[in-house]
Amino acid sequence: MKIQTEVLIIGGGATGAGISRDLSLRGIPSLLVEKGDFLSGASGRNHGLFHSGGRYAVSDPEAARECIEENRIHRKIAPHCIETTDGFFVSLPEDGLEFRDRFLKACEKAGIPATLLTRDDALALEPGIHPDILSAVKVPDGAIDPFTLVLENARDAEKNGAKFLLHTGITSLDMEGGRVKGVRAKDLIHGEEYSIEASYLINATGAWANQFLRLAGLRIGMALSKGSLLITNQRMSHRVINRCRPSSDGDIIVPNETVSILGTTSVRSEDVENFEVTPEEVDLLILETSRMIPKIKETRLIRAYAGIRPLFQSEEQDDDRSISRGFALIDHGKRDGVENLITITGGKFVTYRLMAEKVSDLLCQKMGISVSCSTHLKPLPGAGKYPSLPERLKKMGHLISPEKGEILCDCELIQRAEVERFLKEEKVKGLQDILHRTRLAKGTCQGGFCIYRLLGLLHDLRMAEGDSNEVLKGFLEERWRGIRPVLWGTALKEEELLESIYKGIFNLGP
Repeated sequence: MKIQTEVLIIGGGATGAGISRDLSLRGIPSLLVEKGDFLSGASGRNHGLFHSGGRYAVSDPEAARECIEENRIHRKIAPHCIETTDGFFVSLPEDGLEFRDRFLKACEKAGIPATLLTRDDALALEPGIHPDILSAVKVPDGAIDPFTLVLENARDAEKNGAKFLLHTGITSLDMEGGRVKGVRAKDLIHGEEYSIEASYLINATGAWANQFLRLAGLRIGMALSKGSLLITNQRMSHRVINRCRPSSDGDIIVPNETVSILGTTSVRSEDVENFEVTPEEVDLLILETSRMIPKIKETRLIRAYAGIRPLFQSEEQDDDRSISRGFALIDHGKRDGVENLITITGGKFVTYRLMAEKVSDLLCQKMGISVSCSTHLKPLPGAGKYPSLPERLKKMGHLISPEKGEILCDCELIQRAEVERFLKEEKVKGLQDILHRTRLAKGTCQGGFCIYRLLGLLHDLRMAEGDSNEVLKGFLEERWRGIRPVLWGTALKEEELLESIYKGIFNLGP
């Protein structure tokens, strides 16, 4: 099939979806191609932190200023995706107060509101933190729902004329002179092949940036850093808790709906596809985060996961934490003589909108048109329409009565009727697409007691493709990768129960 578009965006993470929305609001046609579903890379594997910029105030002031500005913008355009918890940067006795004093000055310089709290004030607000803390600094951190945020960007873009090809991989580039004339792509599920012509190409593939550029004989300086995280089975604090010291492993705890996410590590990686959380990382994260909240040592963990950070570096550096978390916008026309190719990489999840704005501004400059960005002014479609995160948490405190319908997911109290409505409205190609768009399998059982119900629903609606048992086994194998590193105590007992259910009732063997 032949397709023509003005702008071809490669990559369906936050940045790619953000570019798609920005261009659509400027009236510029675009097509986004993604080899998986939206958020299949780092955008779907972060710790859900709604950055104030505090984490970078001392080490990377420019990135800190970008974060606090985007923090303010998103409170207006996407309030339903954010839980404005605030965050504490706590100083432990071994940390001393020298870094805290530098931190306060750096926050003031970057424009980040920061309030110094005494030990007693901090403990009154967060009684679970370590009683030996010296003090805490309050900043406007929060928790963000990356899935809803990115998918709403995509829906708004599509409503305004943008197009998407998901589960579609780029196989080759068609070069002509100093331009990329087009690409060849393949539907990775159904095998359909596409020839796509575009006037401009945007490489928004994150950690896969050099894999794409290699097709054009190009390369940029990047460090790939693996960050591992752990999920607890309960919410450990009301606020984001950070360690007030230079960035290190295990220095943040992010409350995320009914759980908390403990992070993170920074380990250099050469492989963007095959990586896992090691037992050593699990031990380290528990040890370090429990210094801030001691109860973590006795708390059940329900999953471990990791993502690959794409860090742009102009020169080689040994310590990944010393590499800027700012973003790089590369015009390959000026850099490499490929006039219609742009790469955007690096940055933080919370700065995706700003990254999209800068890409779109550069495109407009190249196209010789003058259309201003409006994504910082126009709220996402769900703003004011869907319940906020605090409202959802309040709802979770009340059981849904059986009279209101069958419940598919007991952990997240998701009803069958709710999922049926979603399936009628959305175009989904696989099980993971559904999980990315709902709260199914995100609770404490990690899908163990709801995924077979979902497959039963798909069968009833005649929407199940392929062998359901094979789909179920694939999900369980993926789930096992996240559970295995934290499998002890109660979690081990639950896993033995699930194993007996799936082997006994469903006859699923190894």
